[in-house]
This record gives sequence, structure tokens and C-alpha cells, in this order.
Amino acid sequence: MKMTATGNSHNRLLQQQLTEILADIEGNWPVLPSGMWNASGVRSVLRHLHEMTRKSRQAGLVNINKLTQLMDQAINEIFQEGIQPDREEIDLLNQYLDELKAAVAATEAPGSGGTAVDSSFEVIYLHPENRAQDQITEAIAKNGWRVLSVHGIEELRTALAGEKARVLLVDTEYMQQMGEVNRFLDELRAQKKRRPELIFLSNQCDIEIRLEVLRTGATQCFSKPVNINDLMLSIKQIISPEVQPHNRVLIVEDDESQAQFASALLRKGSLETLAITDPLHVMEAVARFQPDLILMDLYMPGANGIELTQVIRERDESLTIPIVFLSGEDDLEKKLLALHSGADDFLTKPVRPQHLLATVKTRINRAKAIFAAGVKGHIDHPTGLRNRRQLLQQLDLCSYEMASKDSICALFYITLADQEQNPHDLESDELNTLLLDIAVLAETLFGKRDFIARTDKQSLGILLQRKAEADVEALGSALCEQLNEALAGDSTSQDAQRFGVGLELIDADPLSAYVHLSHAEAAALQAYRGGEEGYLRYQEPSGAAEAHDTASDDFQKHQFATALQTGLIEFIDQHFTASLDFGKEITELMPMPAPATDIVLISDDIYLTAEQYGLSDSFDQYICKNVIKRLGDNALKGDKTQIIVRLSAHAANDEKILEFIRTELRNLQLVGTGLMVEFNLPSLASNLKQARHFLGELSAMGIASLLGNFACNETAYKVLAYLKADGVRPHISLMQTSQEKIQEIATQVHSLHAKIILPRVEHFGQISLHWSDAADFVQTDYDD
Repeated sequence: MKMTATGNSHNRLLQQQLTEILADIEGNWPVLPSGMWNASGVRSVLRHLHEMTRKSRQAGLVNINKLTQLMDQAINEIFQEGIQPDREEIDLLNQYLDELKAAVAATEAPGSGGTAVDSSFEVIYLHPENRAQDQITEAIAKNGWRVLSVHGIEELRTALAGEKARVLLVDTEYMQQMGEVNRFLDELRAQKKRRPELIFLSNQCDIEIRLEVLRTGATQCFSKPVNINDLMLSIKQIISPEVQPHNRVLIVEDDESQAQFASALLRKGSLETLAITDPLHVMEAVARFQPDLILMDLYMPGANGIELTQVIRERDESLTIPIVFLSGEDDLEKKLLALHSGADDFLTKPVRPQHLLATVKTRINRAKAIFAAGVKGHIDHPTGLRNRRQLLQQLDLCSYEMASKDSICALFYITLADQEQNPHDLESDELNTLLLDIAVLAETLFGKRDFIARTDKQSLGILLQRKAEADVEALGSALCEQLNEALAGDSTSQDAQRFGVGLELIDADPLSAYVHLSHAEAAALQAYRGGEEGYLRYQEPSGAAEAHDTASDDFQKHQFATALQTGLIEFIDQHFTASLDFGKEITELMPMPAPATDIVLISDDIYLTAEQYGLSDSFDQYICKNVIKRLGDNALKGDKTQIIVRLSAHAANDEKILEFIRTELRNLQLVGTGLMVEFNLPSLASNLKQARHFLGELSAMGIASLLGNFACNETAYKVLAYLKADGVRPHISLMQTSQEKIQEIATQVHSLHAKIILPRVEHFGQISLHWSDAADFVQTDYDD
């Protein structure tokens, strides 16, 4: 497999590829000439459709892209059912194929750019004259729209007089002349002629540019490099908008007159409505009506709105439906309680009709945009590969899982350029193709469960797990060997594409995903700069690099130590409520530097910061002293609320901290009952025997123990049984797991006589509602 960095004749190559893929689809088409279904070619057709979907998305061919997705969905549905399709399904598939052939053929001779005299064009593109017609112009033409390129304001005025254009694309280099452009557009409006929609293309994406664009009346702004597919979809929506279904609003209101009023108002706003006056029928209505939003009263007989919201949010299919309360309730606490139950907004009666309509429409549009962004946000659109965000998420989970798995997690980083010293001279299309080819090559070496993502313009990351380090090293050698062969030029040239490969091994050390990714990137850059033919493994810098940070570290260490001596480490209360024992609460005390300090936390983790500066022992004692004092204050007030506090992993190996706790309790004439100490379970794994001894000593003082970052797997349950801890905190990654998994965790933990206390999160929606029945204590309040 040879890959080169050249990309001339891009259009001819794309057209040839589309034609070849179409021929492969036709050759394996599962509908025989007789009209019968032949399943043997389905997998091949699906593979070719996926390839055409990817290429059409890269080129912004929105019609082809939509057709291939429709065909993929239709064939998959038939194939998964495992039965012969009926005549209607056969005819639909054949219709799709004919439309696909026509769409591919239309790209062979696209409409050329027009002139100001020939005004039968839909798009005008205002850009500097010295800039050749680029991929944007070509993509517009290939979608069947005629495009006129103009290079000055007077040319634009002549072009606009034709009143045919539906879209005006403007390069932000003309921003200073937009006053004159807007006068042209206003003249069209005064003459009752069509005014084209304004879209800007910008080299920058800073806030000042975007504000200027907004003030010109533009509908959208795309930053370069432009996502061609998104731009073409926007143009298509303006030129030939698809008919959109009405949005549906379910009104839950026990007062029939109020329900009819809201329903009539929303229908005037082009919304479809269904009103129910019996709140106990809400789930049936949601299932049948499939609303885009639920508008609900707070106080109703049989069930109040808060209870209904919690029931609605229990089902996965209704988690994304916005819920807006409309009630006469004006008490702030009641409103907050309603929002914490899972609602999205709260309107107080009487409400102005415009306010109600605006809120409902905005919430619906926002929910749909978030859903679409969630789907798109995991993809690098020019290549169809996963993106950097997804890789960081996987790295975060992988780093934690290493504590409970007998395997090696590793990250390979491949870079094709040194952006700091020599910015890549390849065009973006050529670079996209090159990275995609490398990803395809990597797929032949790595397994299906390995994770390949585009991390930067010129880089890929590959995350994998293997049984032994030797397996990882063998893969690294094979990868570099394949890359050397694939990226080499011919024997007579010197145009071989340089590359660098870095390796970062992931372990249970408390490093952030970003740090691991940065390490792999640094190793890859070092390999690139040194012209290494093999991979380089990341090594911690030493000597001068360490000395460079010494002054800053010394200052921060001094600040932290001073804060411990002067009491400038404060505690924030986080409350948790018992799920089944009504009224019972526990309070977690979370240490944080006071605002008056200059302490900069490493990875926003005060425990990691204390460890980095060698102050964990002092920090643990500071925590114990203040928490035991709080326990004493509570005892004097008759407050039996249990207190949770976390200690560092060092504490479990320090007999001095045990004696310190005994002394503090004795001085205040207290027992430890009411105190629960949390430890990060992965940090205890290195010496479980000592951990068991330490937890036993705490228990003898009446102090309960809690295992944080609990993996909820077979190994973790064995550790829980061995340590005889009183409770666990499931890892944050399990907060959105399935109902079946949650029930399994609850059964296992409770069988070992331990409680489940959920970890703290910022937002209510980060925790599955199924945990409310399974956990013993859940968070009471949230940041949102």
C-alpha cells in the first residue's frame, strides 16, 4: 500500500472514486432483476454505501450523502429482520438506486460559474480576485446550484440586480464594506424583490469577528477550514428547504379552561398540541403523542408535576424531552425543587403569550440542536474518524480501569508535521486523505476494540489494551514498519512523507487524560524531529527541565504549607439524602483553598496537589483535626448528621495518623461514631493487607470507612469483602449505566453489608434516575 502527499486533480479523482463505488454497489445490488431479494451481496453493498457516505460528506455532496444514508438504513432494516422484503420495499430500494445514479451523474458536469449578465444563479460568492475558485465553489456547483464569483462591490451590485440569488456568501475580508452591501440589500427589499440570505466565511473565529458578523444581519458564519458538508446543508436549507413536521407539545393541566387556552395559543404559533387533564395518563400520552416538549402544571390532583417529571425521566426514551412548568407558584424554593426534579424551565402565571411561545419554541429548538450536536460532536467530519474529545473521554476511563485490570493500556500518537517549527505544507484535502489512509492501515494491525481518533490537523491517536507490555511494543514496531513502507516515495525521489510515532503507557497514576495525550504527543514530536524510524516512548524530563519548574513549585509548596498553618484551607458542605430513610442526611466536607490564598491546584485536585508537594501527612492531620472539631460541635447541638471526609492514600500506611485521630477524639471526649472516612480504592490496591488493618483500627474507634472510585466489578467486590468497608462510591463512569447494571451493583454491594453513596456531580442530569432506588444516599443539591 503506497500513499503519497500529492493531491492534484482532486475533482477528477473524486468523480472516479464515486463512479467506481457506484459500480460496486450496482454489481452487488441485493435486488435481482426478477425482483427477488438476494442477501448474499448485502454486506458488500453496505460497505460501499458507507464509503460513499464518507466521501460525499467530505466533498459536501449533500444529496448523495442523504441518499446513501437512506439506502443504508433501508437495507439494514430488511437485513436484520431476516425475511424477504415486500414489493413496496423493493420498489423503494430501486428508486433510491436510480436517484443515486442520477446524483452521481450530476456531479460529472456541474454547472459552471455564471456571469453578471447571465443571472440564472442561486449563489453569489464575494471573495478576493486573486483567490482561485476553491473547494467551496466546486461543491456548490456539484450540488447542482449555479454559483457566481464576484470580486468587488460594484460587481456584486450588478449581480444582485438579477434578483435570482438566494444565498450571498461573503468573505470577511469585505467586512469594512458591509455597510454598502447592506444598502444594496435594503434596496432590494424596498423594491419588494427577494433579498438573499447572508452567510460569512471567516479566517478567524474570535468573538469580535462573530459579533461584527451578527450585526450585519448574517444568518450564519463559518470559520476556515470550513466544514463543507455543514455549509452545503445550510445552503440547501435556504435554496430548497425541506418540509419540516410540526413540533408537538403535550399540555398536562387539570384545569380544562387553562389547558384549552394554552393549547389555542400554541396552535397559533404553528405547534401541534395535545392536552390532558388527568395527570395519571401522562405516560400513555407521552408514548402515543411523542411530544417535543411537555408543558405541565405544578399542582394537580392525584400526582404533582414534580412527581410526574421524575416518572417521565425514568425512561431513556423521554430523557431528552424538555419539560416546562407553567404554574401560579411564586415561591423560589418550590421552583428550584421543580427544576431539580428534572424540569428545564419554570414559567409563573400569568404569563405573556409571547413569552410562553418564545420559551416553548426555544426549548424545543435547543433540545434538537443539542441532540444533533451530540451525534456530530464525536466525529471529525473531514475524515469521518472519531475526534479528540472522544479520545480524551476514553483515556479518562482507561486510566481509571487500569487499577482493576490485569492488562496494559497504551496510547500511540502519529504526527505528520511539526506545527511549531514547520507548519504542514499539504492542502487540507490531501492531509485528510493521508490521515484517513493511515487510519485504514492501522485498522489492519489493531483490533476492533482499539480506538482510533484524529487528534489534530496532522495527527492521529490510537488507544489500545493488551495483556503485556511486550504485545504493545510489538505492535509499535509493526506500525512503524508499515508506515515507513506506506509513506515512502518511489526509489528515485526524495518525497517520502516524514512522520513521528510516540507511545505513552497508561497506568493508575492520577494523571489527567489531557496529560497522557500531551505526553504521547511530545514523544511523537521528538521522534519526528529526530527522524526516528521507530516509535519513541515518553520519558519524564529531568535535569534542566525539572530545574525550570523548581522556583514555581517551591512557591506553591510554601503557599500550601502556610495555608495549613493559618487555617486557610476551608471546607465546603455537600449534602446527601437517604433514599429510603426519609429525613436522614449525611454531609460531605470537601477541603478547598480559601480565596485569599494563591494556591493553584494541580488538575483541580487538592489531594493530588498536597501529594505533589510532599504535604499529604500534614494535610491529612489538618483534615482530621477540623472534621473531629465539627463532629464535636454537632454533638453539642444534638446534630446526629453523619460526616464524610476523604483522606489521602498515604494515611492508610501511616500509624501516626491513627494515633493523631485517637488523641483528638480523646481531647474532645468523643467517639468516632458519626464519622465516615473515604479512601480512593485504586490507591489502596498496592497494600491491601495494611489497608485492612487501618480500616479495622478506624472501626474500633467507631469510624466507618468508604471506598471511593469503586469499579463495581468482580475484583472490586472481592476487595470490598476483604477490607470489610462500610460503604462504596461507584465510579463516576457508572452514573449513566443501564438499569440492569445498577440493580446488579446494588445487589452485590448490599449482600456484603455495605452502603452505596453516590459520588458528587455538578448537574442533575449526570446521574441516572435508576440510582435513586438503588443507592442508599444521593446528592441533595446541584450546581445547576
